[in-house]
Amino acid sequence: MTQKQRRTQAERSAQTREKILKATIDILVEQGMPRLTTALVDQRAGVSSGARVHHFPSKIDLVVAATEQAYASAAEIGRKRALSARSAVNPLREYAADCLSVYFEWPFIAALEVVVSARTDVALMDRLKPVLDGFHRAMKTTWTESLVAAGYPQDIAEEELSLTLNLIRGMAMNKIWQHDAATYIAAIDKWCEERLGLFRLLASSRAAETISRVQPQ
Repeated sequence: MTQKQRRTQAERSAQTREKILKATIDILVEQGMPRLTTALVDQRAGVSSGARVHHFPSKIDLVVAATEQAYASAAEIGRKRALSARSAVNPLREYAADCLSVYFEWPFIAALEVVVSARTDVALMDRLKPVLDGFHRAMKTTWTESLVAAGYPQDIAEEELSLTLNLIRGMAMNKIWQHDAATYIAAIDKWCEERLGLFRLLASSRAAETISRVQPQ
């Protein structure tokens, strides 16, 4: 009979950290930042206050780390999606799907709870802003490269990504109280199809201009 291998101290510590962060995110999504306390996190995670303090000495440490983990997970999924989108018929639609998985789901809700609190909490904002900026910078670079690889000029790629991101973020805010995701998703599908049509027209126009320049008069 094979004996179960015992976990190392590092593995146990990592598992405890993950439990604490998951509990924090769950509470942010379910109850919001105002109701989140370190005691509630300890109870939800099933850990002692000492174990939690070892990893996260303060509430700010806790919520910043939870936000960072949520966006790190979203960024990893986004990178994989962006690679496959290079050969997609409509890569902008793939980008929209990636945005929807963040802004219409729990990562945005959890982060929004923290961001709203950070608006009037300078110490929290100072810690949170680099996390948010890093995520958005990484996703912009990743998806711009993907659209360029799919044939978009860089300036057009950046514009399409910015317009689509801000459209979806606005819808995500409305979705909090309107609960009409199906209507928003249908509108986003239409948006992506229309933008693809405009891009093809632009590409044809640019190609025609290039040909006219090189042909002898």
